[in-house]
Amino acid sequence: MIKPLTSLRFFFAFMVFVSHLWFIKDDGAVATQLYDHIFSEGYIGVSFFFILSGFILSYNYKDKLLEHRISRKSFWVARFARIYPLHFVTLMVAIPLSFRHDMLEWTERFVMNLFLLQSFVPSQDIYFYFNSVSWSISDEMFFYLIFPFLIIAYYRPKVFNYWLPLLLVLMIPIGVYFMKSGYHHKFFYINPLLRVADFTLGIVLYHVYELRKKIDFKTTAAATRAELLAVLLLLAFFLFHENVPQGFRYSCYYWIPMIGIIYVFSFSKGAISAILSNDKLVYLGEISFGFYMWHMLVIRYFNYIGAKIPMFTLHTSTHILSVIAVFFIALVVSHYSYKWLEIPANKYLKKRLAPPAQPMEPASS
Repeated sequence: MIKPLTSLRFFFAFMVFVSHLWFIKDDGAVATQLYDHIFSEGYIGVSFFFILSGFILSYNYKDKLLEHRISRKSFWVARFARIYPLHFVTLMVAIPLSFRHDMLEWTERFVMNLFLLQSFVPSQDIYFYFNSVSWSISDEMFFYLIFPFLIIAYYRPKVFNYWLPLLLVLMIPIGVYFMKSGYHHKFFYINPLLRVADFTLGIVLYHVYELRKKIDFKTTAAATRAELLAVLLLLAFFLFHENVPQGFRYSCYYWIPMIGIIYVFSFSKGAISAILSNDKLVYLGEISFGFYMWHMLVIRYFNYIGAKIPMFTLHTSTHILSVIAVFFIALVVSHYSYKWLEIPANKYLKKRLAPPAQPMEPASS
C-alpha cells in the first residue's frame, strides 16, 4: 500500500460527491454559481481513479504476471472479488428507485448492469440507470480483463513499448476535436474503449516510477516542493478549466496534473505525504470505494423520502443541512459496508473461486 495515494482516493471521491450536489442550485444565484463553476467539475476525480488504477495494478501485479508467479485467472478472481460484491448489493438497493412500466426494457437494462456492460452502450438511459456511478465500475472491469495483456504488450515486445500508449493517448484529443460535441460525454467520458487511455497512462507512469524511484526526491525538502508543485498544478488547471472545451475536460485536459499528483505522492517522502499517511486518512481512502458507490444512492433516497416527507427534502432552503446529512450518512454506510460486506465477500470469493495451487516440482537430485 502507498499510503498517500490511498488517502488521496477519498479526496477525489469527495470531488465526485460534490459534483452530484445539483440540488444546491435551488438556493439562489450564489449557490448556482458555486455549483456551476466549482462543484460540477468534480467529475475529474474519475480521471484520477482510472490513471491510479493502471499505476497500482502495475505496482502490485506487473512482476507477478510477467514472471508467472500469479495466473491470469487468479488476478481476475482477485479483482472481481474486490469490486463485484459491492456493485451487486448497490444494484439491488437501486431497484426500488428504478422501476419502469416496460418490464422488457427494464430487464434489458438490469442485465446490462448486472454483467457490468452498461458503459459500452452510448445511452444515458442505460449507463446511468440503477446506480448511476457504476458505469465507471463497468469501465474498471474491462480494464481488469485486458490488464494482463496490456502488461505483456507493453513490456515484452519492444515494438509496443512506446507506440501502443502513444497511439491510445493521441487518438483522444484528435477524436474530441473532430467528433461533434454531442457525442463527447458518452464516448470520451464514459466508453471504456476510449477511457482505457487513462488506464494505460497509469501503466506507463508506473514504468517511469520504476526507473526513477532510486533517483528522484532524495530529501524530504525536495519531495515536499514537488508535492506542493503537483497540487498547485492541479489547482491551476482547475482554475482555467472554463477556457477549455468540455470534451477535452471529459477526457485529456486533466491528464498532466493527475499524472503529476500520482507520481510525486507515490514516493511518499514529502511533508504532505506525511500528513496523508495518517491512519485516519488512510482508512478514509480504504472506504472511498464504498463512499463512491453509495453516495448517489443516499442522495436519491434522501430525495425520494423528501418527496413523501417534506422535512427530509433536498430541495429546501436548508440544503446545507441536507448536504451534511447526506455526506455523513454515506460515510457511515461506507464504513459498515467495508467492514461487513467488502472485506468478508472479498475473502470468501477469493477462497471459493481461486484456482487450485499447482504442486511444486520436486527438486532434482
